[in-house]
Amino acid sequence: MKNYHATSSLILRLGMAAVVAWFGTAQITNPAAWVSLVPNWAMSISPLSRAWIIYLNGGFEIIAALFLALGIFSRWAALLLSLHLLVIASAFGSSPTGVRDFGLAVALFVIFLSGKDSYCLDYKDTSKETLVIEIK
Repeated sequence: MKNYHATSSLILRLGMAAVVAWFGTAQITNPAAWVSLVPNWAMSISPLSRAWIIYLNGGFEIIAALFLALGIFSRWAALLLSLHLLVIASAFGSSPTGVRDFGLAVALFVIFLSGKDSYCLDYKDTSKETLVIEIK
């Protein structure tokens, strides 16, 4: 079962990266479909148009998904995406979209808590390092 732990972490990380990348790409390629979802409170604190908020959000999601998929800064990407999705889920409340986004936020938080898996590019296995003492 130990092998399943490493593989399950990889599957969760890649699966969440695919979901986030899909949403980010959809926002970049068709921002008009998303502008109605930008909450009014976001408009009140930003000088940007709704379309620009969508472009920036999509860009953030694509970059964070890439970090997740490659295993580079994956913990921080997962934490930022989790917090990001919690804000989005709270805007939708207990609607199906809000509940789905809450579940995705929890899955991303689990990735953050789990840390790097052995398939991450920035993984360094310290269990095989040896201490070398130099005598002069």
